[in-house]
Amino acid sequence: MPEASFTGGSGSARLAQPSPVAWEGGMCERGPDDAWLALNIGFPNGTEYFGLVVGRSAYTPDATRTARGGGTFGEDDAVITWRTAGVAANVAPDGLVVEVARDLALGTFTGRLADGTPVQGSFAC
Repeated sequence: MPEASFTGGSGSARLAQPSPVAWEGGMCERGPDDAWLALNIGFPNGTEYFGLVVGRSAYTPDATRTARGGGTFGEDDAVITWRTAGVAANVAPDGLVVEVARDLALGTFTGRLADGTPVQGSFAC
């Protein structure tokens, strides 16, 4: 059975730093009462993937707040990971800052990888 893909929607993400990368055609989902916002593009274990979760969800069990109303999220309130050319990267929770629009339709993020490499990007749902 083929692996499920999170493609076919209008979600997108762009990484400006450390290297420019763009992902298109992803799926955005919201939890009940906007408890969380998730953006997934591609195959989680494929060569190209982007994933973002903001707010209180199964992937962010230590989150202290929900995504409702947007705002600034970080550390335990958000998770960002990607894979490009088969190489996986995860933004370290320490120093992660995700700014989400009030309507949860777009946002930006900054942070660092585990090795200290700066990360900067944006997303849209």
